[in-house]
Amino acid sequence: MKEIVVLSGKGGVGKSSLTAAVGYLLAEKYSIVLADTDVDAPNLHLVLGAELESTHPVSASDKAFIDYDICSRCMQCVDVCRFSSIIGEDEPIIISYSCEGCGACSLVCPLEAISIEPVENGKLNILHSGLIRVVSGELAVGASSSGRLVDVVKRRAGEVAELNGSDLLLTDGPPGIGCPVIASLKGVDYVVLVTEPTPSALSDLKRVYEVIRFFKVAAGVVLNRADMHEGSRQAVFTFLQENDLDLLVEIPYDPLLPEALARGALAVTMYPEAPSSVALRQLSTSLSDLVAGESEIR
Repeated sequence: MKEIVVLSGKGGVGKSSLTAAVGYLLAEKYSIVLADTDVDAPNLHLVLGAELESTHPVSASDKAFIDYDICSRCMQCVDVCRFSSIIGEDEPIIISYSCEGCGACSLVCPLEAISIEPVENGKLNILHSGLIRVVSGELAVGASSSGRLVDVVKRRAGEVAELNGSDLLLTDGPPGIGCPVIASLKGVDYVVLVTEPTPSALSDLKRVYEVIRFFKVAAGVVLNRADMHEGSRQAVFTFLQENDLDLLVEIPYDPLLPEALARGALAVTMYPEAPSSVALRQLSTSLSDLVAGESEIR
């Protein structure tokens, strides 16, 4: 089974809609599972119109708790907390949303009045859209440890894929370059980087490519809304040439794509002859060759 993750370095460049469309097209030929690891704002299921099968609470975070019947109010825990998550003058009060569960407070407490315990900080949702299974993580509002929740989603998606005998696990990755992105890269065979011809998108593409290069994962680039600005388009090409990165496909700006999404459908099904749909089919063919082992991963 191959595993491909779609990343962007920034939000708003079309990562989720591309993942949904390519997933739909590849499902015509392969058995696939989709994973949504953008746990702060999961929306892959919305693009696909997927229906919920089951939801499960996830405890991927630890928090500190004080037993006030034991606490002597010595306030040593306030002094040691580097996250300023314990406040108070007369007695210590833990600010749960900023507590990282590091355990420093429990170590310095002379009466062992502080314990570090797992808390529910999100949900794991299993959904389906036709024959496609979708595993999605959803971080609770104000909760932390999004990277750990991404790891939970990936492991569960891998289990579902193995159980179904799937050929491909296609992951809609989180934006940025932080812990969730690093967690989404674990064990993948290939990364599809989505960008657009703007200075900010190129800047974030460079940053996320540094992360990918550090982990020595093969990657290719999709240039979305490619005809938006010629100067910025050429700047993207220059970056690709300097780093020996493949351009997988250029997707032109196409108003039919957002129109289809606004109707809760995919442009590749509603408008199969649209310029964006043609480009997405070209991309799915390239990735299909990769899944089948007919093209080289580099």
